[in-house]
Amino acid sequence: MKKTVRIAAAAALALPPLFIEAVTEYCLRMVCLPKRWSAVGMREVEIENGFSDCVEAYEKRWPREDVSFERGGVAIRGEFIDNPADRGACRRIAVICHGQTANRYAALKYADLFLRAGFSVLIYDERYFGESDGDCCTLGQEESLDLAEILSQLRLRFGEDCLIALHGESMGAATALLALRYTSVDLIVADCPFADSEQLFRQWLGNYLPIPPGLILPWFTYAARRRFGYLVGENSPIEAVRGAEVPICFMHGAADTLIDCRHSEELYRACRDGRSELHLFDGADHAQSIVSDRARYERIVLDFLRKCGAAD
Repeated sequence: MKKTVRIAAAAALALPPLFIEAVTEYCLRMVCLPKRWSAVGMREVEIENGFSDCVEAYEKRWPREDVSFERGGVAIRGEFIDNPADRGACRRIAVICHGQTANRYAALKYADLFLRAGFSVLIYDERYFGESDGDCCTLGQEESLDLAEILSQLRLRFGEDCLIALHGESMGAATALLALRYTSVDLIVADCPFADSEQLFRQWLGNYLPIPPGLILPWFTYAARRRFGYLVGENSPIEAVRGAEVPICFMHGAADTLIDCRHSEELYRACRDGRSELHLFDGADHAQSIVSDRARYERIVLDFLRKCGAAD
């Protein structure tokens, strides 16, 4: 009887660390080793969301050129769509950054918008996703460095004076904003970004766990650094925005359950360029703003491009 009690007591004492370890591992996999959509699966999602016209144009009409960029031994693969309307002395290039778990198919609806505005467009698979290499995802940390290298290569090809527009969705939006630490661009459309990764993880843990986030976050932060080189406390798009002067158009679903729209509100307040804008879409969940009201979304982006002198 006494032996049984001792074993039970020991198990009770061991349970909290085991629980913390299990939760930490779950969070690591969710963030750094997430599920990945196949091209076929993402294609079906985009068609179901009402963008069959963009899928058809991509597969049958857009002039596509395979491109590849490399950084640190990781190959980033995508496609360049050379728009016949983009033949001015100053080329206009839009680079579309997809969100976590997705691939370049998720970029088609935004590529279509920029193509109609007269831009040539680069779509690509961020590291770890689609056809690109990479052992893990870092929610913009390494991805923003990849993007900076991509922009460097584009400027070598099209000239230092080419106009660069970025569009990012979710993690892709954070990637576009974080890239401001390493390069300059002419404008950004940031759709449902997070302002700071530590702030985001505290919110996630607080929403889904019946324990204080502070019990898990130090474990997660340590494990993310040790296993994946992911520096949670340094992955802060809002700090990049504060250090740059560039017009940014923020789009966010007011009913976003993954990244609260308050993140975009904070980011907007941190902007230094007076041309920046914030637009909330009532009833739209995460990355669903363009799905909820495509006409309004496209009108906002086109007006923003005109305000920035990037479209007629």
